[in-house]
Amino acid sequence: MKKKFAAGLVTLAVSAGMLACGATVFAEEGNPTIAFVPKVMGQAWWDHVEENVKEWSEENGIDVIYKGPTDTDAAAQVQIMTDLVNQGVDILCFSPNDPDACEAICKEAMDKGIIVIATEASGMENVNYDIEAFDETGLGGFLMDQLAEQMGGEGQYITMVGSMTMESQNNWADAAVARAEEAYPDMELVPDKRVADDSDAEKAYELTKELITKYPDLKGILGTGSFDAPGAARAIQELGLTGKVFAISVAMPLEVADYLEDGTLGSVALWDAGITAKAMLNCAVKLYNGEEITDGADLGEEGYDAVAVQDKVIVGEGQIAITKENCYDFGF
Repeated sequence: MKKKFAAGLVTLAVSAGMLACGATVFAEEGNPTIAFVPKVMGQAWWDHVEENVKEWSEENGIDVIYKGPTDTDAAAQVQIMTDLVNQGVDILCFSPNDPDACEAICKEAMDKGIIVIATEASGMENVNYDIEAFDETGLGGFLMDQLAEQMGGEGQYITMVGSMTMESQNNWADAAVARAEEAYPDMELVPDKRVADDSDAEKAYELTKELITKYPDLKGILGTGSFDAPGAARAIQELGLTGKVFAISVAMPLEVADYLEDGTLGSVALWDAGITAKAMLNCAVKLYNGEEITDGADLGEEGYDAVAVQDKVIVGEGQIAITKENCYDFGF
């Protein structure tokens, strides 16, 4: 159940337009001044985050300055964060384009007593907490569970990544294989074990056709990059193997909506960055109110109601299955 933090607080008078453009807002007595700095403005993923931040603001009666760079420029983002720190915000939430570049301004913020909450920055030192939707084991296992359900828990499969040097994607794939070994004894990893598509849907398409020729009994392709499932689905569809060969990966919902609707893909995986943003804000207000965040804490959002706290990293279970029922809910 979502928690409300606004009891007894006075709502700031600021229009939605001011919020969207990041106008300077100063809190009335009792309210924290909160800023949220995305990686970039005007991109669908971060537009979705902005909508959720506005929703949180309205629900809790606390305004949020939402302002970021117009492209993924690390220096421009740091300058925005610097301006906000100099304005004297109480809470700074952000997702860095370059975590290392943000360390100095975050240290300055914390030295001034500003609460600093990040996401997608698990290695940062100068934050109160970094909040992650999942850990590598959790996402890899989730991908395998989804694929295994579609495969009926049996048959040959292979893993696909963007490249053999992408650490997170390979760790997710390793975790998926470990999950299969633990829970699905009738699933068999083929001898090739893993292929890389260079983060290119066209190459994923070609690789899938080659793999199906090489392994006629291949039943599953577990990808971890956002181009894996879209490319594999195109090959599966063209070869007339819908319902016989299955693929999954992390993917943008609208990019695979047609394949989800016609059944070529059963699901893909993602996390809702808007929900993560709400959890970040809830966490920050808890800290502002003097609460401690301990293992098992409830940050008031689905997937973050019993978080794991590992030093400065808070890990939820925010991974979700994107299906034909919800693929149009995100706007990207």
